Amino acid sequence: MALRTPPSWLQNGSHTAENDRLTTTGSLWGASGIIRSADLAVSAATGMNVSVAAGWAAILGTYQTNMGTYMAYNDAAATATITTADPSNPRIDLVCITVNDAAYTGSLNSVAINVVKGTAASSPTVPSTPTNSIALAQVAVAAGATSISSGNITDVRVRAQIIEPTVSSAASTAVPLRIVLNSGQTANAMQIISSAGTVLNGFDSNGNLLGGSVNVASLEYEFIMGAY
Repeated sequence: MALRTPPSWLQNGSHTAENDRLTTTGSLWGASGIIRSADLAVSAATGMNVSVAAGWAAILGTYQTNMGTYMAYNDAAATATITTADPSNPRIDLVCITVNDAAYTGSLNSVAINVVKGTAASSPTVPSTPTNSIALAQVAVAAGATSISSGNITDVRVRAQIIEPTVSSAASTAVPLRIVLNSGQTANAMQIISSAGTVLNGFDSNGNLLGGSVNVASLEYEFIMGAY
């Protein structure tokens, strides 16, 4: 396709869900994943069940290009069932969260937690992550198993990546920056770090500059503070 028109959220425009998803993908999300560290964590439950914790995920549509990023929210722990174990060989199953969108394929319009059953073998391999999905955990299912323990679960979640802003400064132009807590200082101290991992400057808990290679007075920042 060519230039998408109307642009997002034009007052008198008509906007598709796809264009809205592309807006957040182009301006916010750099890669799919969970949002906070505890989101959608998989743990053992009773018998052949596992539990998927509450939380958010950003899931890039992969049926075709230009689908954008879907936001999914699980508001309470959900149960997923591991199917009966093979009597002779182990296998590895994959717990995923999947978006179904009938605008592109199939008949469902939903988001679901599903378990991709692996192939039983003497040396089993991990099944592929389905289209329009992110993987949450691998589950080792032993031959003849009747229950799943925490030791059978391998966490494979990744955090969604936010696109780093590009900020001009007196020392350099187009410097991608991120703001992090300064572990060497007390609460509220911050460091400014380049995409290469170089500490450019920072503030201690009293607001004093910590020094570095960028003149912070020449930069403009928007700080969004929160508990993570």
